[in-house]
Amino acid sequence: MNSFQRDKNEVGIDTIAVLSFDFLKQLTTLSLAAAGGAITLTETVLKDSELRPLAIVGVALLFCAAIAALQVQQILVERLRKDTDKFEDVAFKRFKLPRTANSERMIAGISFGMFGGGLALVLLPLFR
Repeated sequence: MNSFQRDKNEVGIDTIAVLSFDFLKQLTTLSLAAAGGAITLTETVLKDSELRPLAIVGVALLFCAAIAALQVQQILVERLRKDTDKFEDVAFKRFKLPRTANSERMIAGISFGMFGGGLALVLLPLFR
């Protein structure tokens, strides 16, 4: 059965994988762009603010959110490639999180939390 013969409500696993990866790329890009903007705010508008350290913590959280989103992308790719002939585990003996959908969801949730928290910490001094 090809993709044209499928039920209209059924989405293929390849489509889900592409959409998930694109979503994670966007989260990474948004986190890095927000962190860059936050650094600019911290060095200009908040230069003499007593809440500047709070904004700096927010910047760090935004960068951590981007790193977590990259980790989720890596887990997604490795989960999809693990059953192929061309897959080679490049992690060797280093620390490695389980390559499961549950760890993927957990880290994505952590990334979202860090993004929201970082953004809140950066914006808080502006509106206080």
